[in-house]
Amino acid sequence: MATRNSASKYTGEGESTKKSGIFSLTTLFTLAVIAALIIGWNVREEYLWTAEYGLGYALGILGASLMVALLIYPLRKHYSRTPWLVFSTKTWFKIHMAMGVLGPLSILYHCNFSLGSTNSNITLAAMGLMVTSGLIGRFIYSKIHYSLFGRKIEIKELQAQRAAMHEQLDNDSLPDDILLNDLYAFEEKVMSRRDLKGNLFNMLVLGISSRWLLFRLVKKVRVLVNHKDHLKGATAQERKDYFQTTCQHLSSYIGTLKKIAGLGFYERLFSLWHMLHLPIFFMLVITAIAHVYAVHWY
Repeated sequence: MATRNSASKYTGEGESTKKSGIFSLTTLFTLAVIAALIIGWNVREEYLWTAEYGLGYALGILGASLMVALLIYPLRKHYSRTPWLVFSTKTWFKIHMAMGVLGPLSILYHCNFSLGSTNSNITLAAMGLMVTSGLIGRFIYSKIHYSLFGRKIEIKELQAQRAAMHEQLDNDSLPDDILLNDLYAFEEKVMSRRDLKGNLFNMLVLGISSRWLLFRLVKKVRVLVNHKDHLKGATAQERKDYFQTTCQHLSSYIGTLKKIAGLGFYERLFSLWHMLHLPIFFMLVITAIAHVYAVHWY
Protein backbone atom coordinates (compact mmCIF):
# COMPACT_ATOMS: atom_id res chain seq x y z
CA MET A 1 0.00 0.00 0.00
CA ALA A 2 1.31 3.50 -0.83
CA THR A 3 2.28 5.64 2.12
CA ARG A 4 1.04 9.10 2.83
CA ASN A 5 4.49 10.64 2.41
CA SER A 6 4.78 9.30 -1.13
CA ALA A 7 2.29 11.82 -2.45
CA SER A 8 4.05 14.89 -1.12
CA LYS A 9 7.18 13.85 -2.96
CA TYR A 10 5.70 14.98 -6.27
CA THR A 11 3.57 17.95 -5.24
CA GLY A 12 6.30 20.56 -4.84
CA GLU A 13 5.78 20.56 -1.07
CA GLY A 14 9.50 20.84 -0.53
CA GLU A 15 9.53 24.15 -2.36
CA SER A 16 7.00 25.66 0.02
CA THR A 17 7.94 24.04 3.32
CA LYS A 18 11.55 25.15 3.17
CA LYS A 19 10.26 28.72 2.81
CA SER A 20 8.36 28.58 6.13
CA GLY A 21 10.61 31.24 7.67
CA ILE A 22 9.95 33.60 4.76
CA PHE A 23 6.24 32.81 4.98
CA SER A 24 6.21 33.83 8.65
CA LEU A 25 8.09 37.04 7.87
CA THR A 26 5.69 37.79 5.01
CA THR A 27 2.72 37.21 7.29
CA LEU A 28 4.12 39.53 9.96
CA PHE A 29 4.85 42.17 7.32
CA THR A 30 1.30 41.90 5.96
CA LEU A 31 -0.24 42.21 9.42
CA ALA A 32 1.96 45.23 10.19
CA VAL A 33 0.89 46.97 6.97
CA ILE A 34 -2.80 46.26 7.68
CA ALA A 35 -2.38 47.64 11.19
CA ALA A 36 -0.66 50.76 9.79
CA LEU A 37 -3.53 51.28 7.33
CA ILE A 38 -6.15 50.96 10.07
CA ILE A 39 -4.28 53.33 12.39
CA GLY A 40 -3.67 55.89 9.64
CA TRP A 41 -7.31 55.83 8.58
CA ASN A 42 -8.58 56.25 12.15
CA VAL A 43 -6.32 59.22 12.96
CA ARG A 44 -6.71 61.04 9.65
CA GLU A 45 -9.06 63.65 11.17
CA GLU A 46 -6.62 64.44 13.97
CA TYR A 47 -4.32 66.29 11.53
CA LEU A 48 -1.18 65.14 13.31
CA TRP A 49 0.90 66.09 10.25
CA THR A 50 0.47 67.90 6.96
CA ALA A 51 1.81 67.21 3.49
CA GLU A 52 3.48 70.63 3.17
CA TYR A 53 6.15 70.35 5.85
CA GLY A 54 7.58 68.27 8.68
CA LEU A 55 6.81 64.58 8.99
CA GLY A 56 4.16 64.60 6.24
CA TYR A 57 6.58 66.18 3.78
CA ALA A 58 9.31 63.67 4.69
CA LEU A 59 6.88 60.79 4.18
CA GLY A 60 6.11 62.11 0.71
CA ILE A 61 9.81 62.15 -0.18
CA LEU A 62 10.25 58.66 1.29
CA GLY A 63 7.28 57.26 -0.61
CA ALA A 64 8.38 58.79 -3.91
CA SER A 65 11.94 57.52 -3.41
CA LEU A 66 10.71 53.99 -2.71
CA MET A 67 8.52 54.03 -5.83
CA VAL A 68 11.44 55.17 -8.02
CA ALA A 69 13.66 52.52 -6.40
CA LEU A 70 11.29 49.87 -7.77
CA LEU A 71 13.25 50.20 -11.02
CA ILE A 72 16.28 48.56 -9.42
CA TYR A 73 14.76 45.07 -9.63
CA PRO A 74 14.18 45.08 -13.43
CA LEU A 75 17.65 46.60 -13.85
CA ARG A 76 19.11 43.78 -11.74
CA LYS A 77 17.35 41.21 -13.93
CA HIS A 78 18.66 42.69 -17.18
CA TYR A 79 22.17 43.44 -15.90
CA SER A 80 22.77 40.44 -13.68
CA ARG A 81 26.55 40.77 -13.80
CA THR A 82 26.63 44.39 -12.70
CA PRO A 83 28.76 44.55 -9.50
CA TRP A 84 27.23 47.74 -8.08
CA LEU A 85 23.82 46.08 -7.69
CA VAL A 86 25.10 44.20 -4.69
CA PHE A 87 22.29 41.76 -3.90
CA SER A 88 21.11 38.81 -5.97
CA THR A 89 18.09 39.05 -8.28
CA LYS A 90 16.06 37.00 -5.81
CA THR A 91 16.92 39.36 -2.95
CA TRP A 92 16.08 42.41 -5.06
CA PHE A 93 12.73 40.82 -5.88
CA LYS A 94 11.96 40.57 -2.15
CA ILE A 95 13.02 44.20 -1.67
CA HIS A 96 10.94 45.16 -4.72
CA MET A 97 7.85 43.57 -3.19
CA ALA A 98 8.42 45.32 0.14
CA MET A 99 9.04 48.74 -1.46
CA GLY A 100 5.95 48.29 -3.64
CA VAL A 101 3.92 48.21 -0.42
CA LEU A 102 5.85 50.64 1.80
CA GLY A 103 6.02 53.32 -0.93
CA PRO A 104 2.23 53.66 -1.35
CA LEU A 105 1.78 53.34 2.42
CA SER A 106 4.12 56.30 2.95
CA ILE A 107 2.24 58.31 0.32
CA LEU A 108 -1.08 57.57 2.02
CA TYR A 109 0.34 58.88 5.30
CA HIS A 110 1.82 61.83 3.42
CA CYS A 111 -1.63 62.86 2.15
CA ASN A 112 -3.23 61.92 5.50
CA PHE A 113 -5.57 59.42 3.78
CA SER A 114 -7.43 62.35 2.23
CA LEU A 115 -7.97 63.86 -1.20
CA GLY A 116 -6.38 67.20 -2.05
CA SER A 117 -5.79 69.27 -5.16
CA THR A 118 -6.52 67.98 -8.65
CA ASN A 119 -2.89 67.19 -9.48
CA SER A 120 -2.38 65.33 -6.19
CA ASN A 121 -5.58 63.34 -6.76
CA ILE A 122 -4.37 62.34 -10.23
CA THR A 123 -1.07 61.16 -8.73
CA LEU A 124 -2.93 59.26 -6.02
CA ALA A 125 -5.13 57.58 -8.65
CA ALA A 126 -2.05 56.62 -10.67
CA MET A 127 -0.50 55.13 -7.55
CA GLY A 128 -3.69 53.17 -6.86
CA LEU A 129 -3.61 51.84 -10.41
CA MET A 130 0.03 50.86 -9.94
CA VAL A 131 -0.71 49.02 -6.68
CA THR A 132 -3.66 47.22 -8.28
CA SER A 133 -1.47 46.17 -11.19
CA GLY A 134 1.14 44.89 -8.73
CA LEU A 135 -1.43 42.81 -6.86
CA ILE A 136 -2.68 41.32 -10.13
CA GLY A 137 0.90 40.53 -11.14
CA ARG A 138 1.51 38.94 -7.75
CA PHE A 139 -1.53 36.69 -8.23
CA ILE A 140 -0.43 35.61 -11.71
CA TYR A 141 3.13 35.08 -10.47
CA SER A 142 1.88 32.68 -7.79
CA LYS A 143 0.30 30.53 -10.50
CA ILE A 144 3.58 29.89 -12.31
CA HIS A 145 5.98 29.67 -9.35
CA TYR A 146 6.34 27.57 -6.24
CA SER A 147 5.44 30.00 -3.41
CA LEU A 148 6.15 33.73 -3.38
CA PHE A 149 9.93 33.49 -3.75
CA GLY A 150 10.12 29.96 -5.17
CA ARG A 151 11.42 28.82 -8.52
CA LYS A 152 9.38 28.75 -11.70
CA ILE A 153 7.14 25.77 -12.38
CA GLU A 154 8.20 23.80 -15.45
CA ILE A 155 5.72 21.85 -17.58
CA LYS A 156 8.10 18.87 -17.85
CA GLU A 157 8.27 18.71 -14.08
CA LEU A 158 4.48 18.76 -13.79
CA GLN A 159 4.19 16.00 -16.38
CA ALA A 160 6.66 13.91 -14.37
CA GLN A 161 4.60 14.53 -11.21
CA ARG A 162 1.46 13.51 -13.06
CA ALA A 163 3.04 10.25 -14.27
CA ALA A 164 4.26 9.42 -10.75
CA MET A 165 0.85 10.14 -9.25
CA HIS A 166 -0.77 8.05 -11.97
CA GLU A 167 1.32 5.12 -10.77
CA GLN A 168 0.35 5.84 -7.17
CA LEU A 169 -3.34 5.68 -8.02
CA ASP A 170 -2.81 2.39 -9.84
CA ASN A 171 -1.14 1.03 -6.70
CA ASP A 172 -4.15 2.11 -4.63
CA SER A 173 -6.19 -0.58 -6.44
CA LEU A 174 -9.13 1.67 -7.15
CA PRO A 175 -11.87 0.25 -9.40
CA ASP A 176 -12.44 1.52 -12.92
CA ASP A 177 -15.64 3.37 -12.03
CA ILE A 178 -13.53 5.73 -9.92
CA LEU A 179 -10.45 6.01 -12.11
CA LEU A 180 -11.48 5.44 -15.72
CA ASN A 181 -15.05 6.70 -15.65
CA ASP A 182 -14.51 9.74 -13.50
CA LEU A 183 -10.93 10.86 -12.89
CA TYR A 184 -9.31 9.95 -16.21
CA ALA A 185 -12.35 11.12 -18.16
CA PHE A 186 -12.01 14.47 -16.41
CA GLU A 187 -8.31 14.50 -17.23
CA GLU A 188 -8.93 13.80 -20.92
CA LYS A 189 -11.48 16.61 -21.11
CA VAL A 190 -9.21 19.14 -19.37
CA MET A 191 -6.05 18.24 -21.28
CA SER A 192 -7.82 18.40 -24.65
CA ARG A 193 -8.36 22.17 -24.31
CA ARG A 194 -5.07 23.40 -25.75
CA ASP A 195 -5.87 26.70 -27.45
CA LEU A 196 -6.23 30.08 -25.75
CA LYS A 197 -10.03 29.86 -25.71
CA GLY A 198 -9.90 26.40 -24.16
CA ASN A 199 -7.37 27.50 -21.54
CA LEU A 200 -9.53 30.47 -20.63
CA PHE A 201 -12.55 28.19 -20.28
CA ASN A 202 -10.47 25.93 -18.04
CA MET A 203 -9.65 28.86 -15.78
CA LEU A 204 -13.31 29.82 -15.49
CA VAL A 205 -14.70 26.38 -14.63
CA LEU A 206 -11.78 24.29 -13.42
CA GLY A 207 -11.89 25.39 -9.79
CA ILE A 208 -15.53 24.43 -9.29
CA SER A 209 -15.50 21.32 -11.49
CA SER A 210 -12.34 19.91 -9.86
CA ARG A 211 -13.72 20.41 -6.35
CA TRP A 212 -16.98 18.75 -7.35
CA LEU A 213 -15.06 15.83 -8.88
CA LEU A 214 -12.93 15.40 -5.74
CA PHE A 215 -16.06 15.49 -3.57
CA ARG A 216 -17.67 12.71 -5.63
CA LEU A 217 -14.50 10.62 -5.66
CA VAL A 218 -14.03 10.90 -1.90
CA LYS A 219 -17.60 9.68 -1.40
CA LYS A 220 -16.92 6.69 -3.64
CA VAL A 221 -13.67 5.88 -1.87
CA ARG A 222 -15.43 6.03 1.52
CA VAL A 223 -18.04 3.54 0.29
CA LEU A 224 -15.26 1.36 -1.15
CA VAL A 225 -13.27 1.32 2.10
CA ASN A 226 -16.32 0.29 4.08
CA HIS A 227 -17.13 -2.55 1.68
CA LYS A 228 -16.32 -5.93 3.18
CA ASP A 229 -14.83 -7.33 -0.05
CA HIS A 230 -12.25 -4.56 -0.32
CA LEU A 231 -9.07 -4.67 1.77
CA LYS A 232 -9.90 -8.10 3.16
CA GLY A 233 -8.30 -8.75 6.52
CA ALA A 234 -7.47 -5.06 7.08
CA THR A 235 -8.01 -3.55 10.52
CA ALA A 236 -10.13 -0.45 11.11
CA GLN A 237 -6.97 1.68 11.44
CA GLU A 238 -5.53 0.28 8.19
CA ARG A 239 -8.78 1.09 6.38
CA LYS A 240 -8.69 4.62 7.79
CA ASP A 241 -5.06 5.07 6.70
CA TYR A 242 -5.91 3.72 3.24
CA PHE A 243 -8.82 6.16 2.93
CA GLN A 244 -6.73 9.17 3.95
CA THR A 245 -3.78 8.24 1.73
CA THR A 246 -5.95 7.52 -1.31
CA CYS A 247 -7.88 10.77 -0.93
CA GLN A 248 -4.58 12.64 -0.69
CA HIS A 249 -3.39 10.95 -3.87
CA LEU A 250 -6.60 11.91 -5.66
CA SER A 251 -6.37 15.50 -4.43
CA SER A 252 -2.71 15.79 -5.49
CA TYR A 253 -3.46 14.31 -8.90
CA ILE A 254 -6.34 16.71 -9.55
CA GLY A 255 -4.23 19.63 -8.29
CA THR A 256 -1.45 18.73 -10.72
CA LEU A 257 -3.94 18.53 -13.59
CA LYS A 258 -5.12 22.04 -12.70
CA LYS A 259 -1.54 23.33 -12.72
CA ILE A 260 -0.80 21.74 -16.10
CA ALA A 261 -4.01 23.10 -17.60
CA GLY A 262 -3.43 26.59 -16.24
CA LEU A 263 0.32 26.98 -16.66
CA GLY A 264 0.32 27.96 -20.34
CA PHE A 265 -2.56 30.39 -19.84
CA TYR A 266 -0.97 32.13 -16.85
CA GLU A 267 2.40 32.35 -18.59
CA ARG A 268 0.74 34.21 -21.47
CA LEU A 269 -1.15 36.38 -19.03
CA PHE A 270 2.03 37.19 -17.10
CA SER A 271 3.78 38.20 -20.31
CA LEU A 272 0.87 40.52 -21.18
CA TRP A 273 0.88 41.93 -17.66
CA HIS A 274 4.59 42.78 -18.00
CA MET A 275 3.82 44.80 -21.12
CA LEU A 276 1.19 46.83 -19.26
CA HIS A 277 2.84 47.19 -15.85
CA LEU A 278 5.85 49.25 -16.96
CA PRO A 279 3.80 51.94 -18.79
CA ILE A 280 1.62 52.25 -15.67
CA PHE A 281 4.78 52.79 -13.62
CA PHE A 282 6.05 55.53 -15.95
CA MET A 283 2.61 57.15 -15.88
CA LEU A 284 2.93 57.26 -12.08
CA VAL A 285 6.40 58.82 -12.34
CA ILE A 286 5.15 61.53 -14.74
CA THR A 287 2.16 62.42 -12.57
CA ALA A 288 4.37 62.44 -9.46
CA ILE A 289 6.85 64.83 -11.12
CA ALA A 290 3.97 67.08 -12.19
CA HIS A 291 2.62 67.01 -8.64
CA VAL A 292 5.99 67.95 -7.10
CA TYR A 293 6.45 70.73 -9.64
CA ALA A 294 2.97 72.14 -8.98
CA VAL A 295 3.48 72.05 -5.21
CA HIS A 296 6.82 73.88 -5.23
CA TRP A 297 6.31 76.43 -8.00
CA TYR A 298 2.66 77.44 -7.62
